[in-house]
Amino acid sequence: MDGVNKLTYELSHTARIMEQFNDAFKWIKDKNLKIELSRYSRYKRYIDDFYNKGNPEDILDLEAKFAKLNEAAQECIQMVQVYEAFKEVESNSLDERIEKIVSGQDFYNSVNRDDQPRDFLYELLVAAMFKKNGYEIDFEQLTDVVAKKNNKTIYIECKRIKSDSKLEQNFSKACKQLNQIDKTENTYRLVFIDVYNCFADKLKDYEYNDVFEITKEVKRVMAEHFGKPNNRLINRILDENIDNILGVVFTCTRCLWLSKVSPQFYIEKKVITPSKISDENFQALNKILSAE
Repeated sequence: MDGVNKLTYELSHTARIMEQFNDAFKWIKDKNLKIELSRYSRYKRYIDDFYNKGNPEDILDLEAKFAKLNEAAQECIQMVQVYEAFKEVESNSLDERIEKIVSGQDFYNSVNRDDQPRDFLYELLVAAMFKKNGYEIDFEQLTDVVAKKNNKTIYIECKRIKSDSKLEQNFSKACKQLNQIDKTENTYRLVFIDVYNCFADKLKDYEYNDVFEITKEVKRVMAEHFGKPNNRLINRILDENIDNILGVVFTCTRCLWLSKVSPQFYIEKKVITPSKISDENFQALNKILSAE
């Protein structure tokens, strides 16, 4: 995760993404999880339609096809990240989570309350971040993500929220869940919350000149349309749970496109700690997020 509030990104061209996704697809198929009949098979078709089915009829047709391309590319890239992190891991609990991810509707629906497949996917994306930083992931526990390294155990609850109105409920629930974990030496607790859907309509998906423009725009939109309006609420919940969690990591996870039509899977992370966090805990948090 490269440290507190530090940018991480991976620039990928669609062809390479799909080459990697074919490997991920086979990996899941070999687990007998029926991916051939799943939404992931249809994602391959949506991407192929955009590039190989001729010119769009009009601007509305182009926008509709690009919207499917963007959502399909995002889902495929995320599954590739899971595959790259866990392709060597043998775990029935991991397979059960992947089976749940493979099910579900093709595209995110802000009206539909049931979006568990993407909730499970977000948990594995967070687990993949820690796995890539040298942590071992324990899939046998009830907490969403349990990461272990150098005698440290990190317990992480993960949430995805659709609007600001769901922040307090989900943040407080995550803290309550973590509070049930026995407090022992060298154990730490974190909350991860993806908030992209809170400001999705404020962030354009394409026509960025470079990654620096993406960085600037995502930070601006995230701060203006999520951070500032919810600052007081976030700090209150953190201070109420100062003895329970090190802090909260808000993420914006999204596939954005450069003007040369290459997808950029972007993860912006904003880390916030309790106002009176101890120096010891702050140093521990920095080490956890910087892979030390």
